[in-house]
Amino acid sequence: MFAYVLFALMWIVIIFSWTIPMIRKGILHEIYESLGLGGFFSFLILGVDGVLVEHNILPLKVVGFLLYIPAGFFVASAFASLKRRGKPEEGWEETTEMIESGVFRLVRHPLYLGTAIFTVAFMLIFQSLPSVILGIVCIALFWLASKREDDYNIEKFGDGYEEYMKRVPMWNFFKGLKR
Repeated sequence: MFAYVLFALMWIVIIFSWTIPMIRKGILHEIYESLGLGGFFSFLILGVDGVLVEHNILPLKVVGFLLYIPAGFFVASAFASLKRRGKPEEGWEETTEMIESGVFRLVRHPLYLGTAIFTVAFMLIFQSLPSVILGIVCIALFWLASKREDDYNIEKFGDGYEEYMKRVPMWNFFKGLKR
């Protein structure tokens, strides 16, 4: 019961503090991101409470837990780079300078990629049809957020970002390593 209350409260906070303001501003990538993170945190709340668990296939769980490593790397590295190199005016995400170093040298959207990998990990750990459906929706929302953020960054950083897009893949870490 506590999980459902926490789930409902989390969605109320996300919708009223993040999604609605972004709808008013018309910032599409933030709308997709807020809904994707809402689903992501729903995974955590409902999965940890045992609501989503149907199967217990140990090798899948192990792979899921191992995916925490690259997911954590992408998320933590992105946060650090945004804060240190992005010269944000307010918060940590509103960078004033384009970042092309660190993890941003490998993929353009490491936060979304890392969160998508965490989502796949949750799908493997919680092993249920609702997990798969929720996971696919979350990953699609993170992908849409990435695509729309590219448009936003082209407006913000101009031709430099378009050149960056040609050099650095959106999510394909392996292609980014090859460069």
